[in-house]
Amino acid sequence: MATTYDFTIVSDQFINGLSLVMPMNEQAYSYITDELEYSTLKDGSAPVFNEVIGDFICNAEAAHLSCEYV
Repeated sequence: MATTYDFTIVSDQFINGLSLVMPMNEQAYSYITDELEYSTLKDGSAPVFNEVIGDFICNAEAAHLSCEYV
């Protein structure tokens, strides 16, 4: 059985210090837009500073959402 994640976090190669948090389902998208009030790009991803990614992962897990960091 394959593991599915609610978020995929991608270290952005083009802008140093930022990563993209990509919601993989509607619940994850609602979490970043409604709960965290993050702004999103056209593809639904949210740019997040690398220094707060650890906090994002911990908070998402507390909300019963899983993350994959690539």
